[in-house]
Amino acid sequence: MTNIISNDRQPAVSDSTRNDRFAGLLAIIISLAAIGLGMLILQRSQSDTWTYENREAGIDGRYPAQWLVDERGDYIVQIRDPRATPFKTQYVLRAMPLSQHSTIRNVLDSLTLQRSTSLSGYRVLNIEERSLGNRSVTEMAFVFVNTDPNPYIERLPIIVLGMDRVIQDGDRAIVVTFMSAKESFNANLPEFEQFMASLEF
Repeated sequence: MTNIISNDRQPAVSDSTRNDRFAGLLAIIISLAAIGLGMLILQRSQSDTWTYENREAGIDGRYPAQWLVDERGDYIVQIRDPRATPFKTQYVLRAMPLSQHSTIRNVLDSLTLQRSTSLSGYRVLNIEERSLGNRSVTEMAFVFVNTDPNPYIERLPIIVLGMDRVIQDGDRAIVVTFMSAKESFNANLPEFEQFMASLEF
């Protein structure tokens, strides 16, 4: 009589194979945790703000961290996003004198005249009176075409949208300007609103 021996038992998994699987799973978990932590740090850094203060002008506010501050022009300050391409999203603060013979409209006319000679295709889109919190502001929307002055670089012109918000502060007008490439204007607007809300003078 022939004995048939059935061998249904599976070969035992070696300890080294188990360790390899555990190490692989652990590596995946650590990688996912590192990615999550990196995204959290990036999100926090993007939402961080720094304080700008100009004691001479009596103005301070909070702007996005890592942006560049320039006080060397015909303005109080220009704050630009160095990562924005092809046009640097920016905020510009100015203080312009007011007298009994000048109005907010005169300030806007002066800005328009200046830009018409320096910005290609500059055009005012609309002017309206608005209320922001407890402030009354005059808002002027405009557009222009930004071209690269370097003749050795071929780059398409960029359509830039801008907005001036003018607030009367005693005998001066505070002009807060926001400019961004047309494609990113709406996406960058909430950040500008936060900057605007933080301003004190």
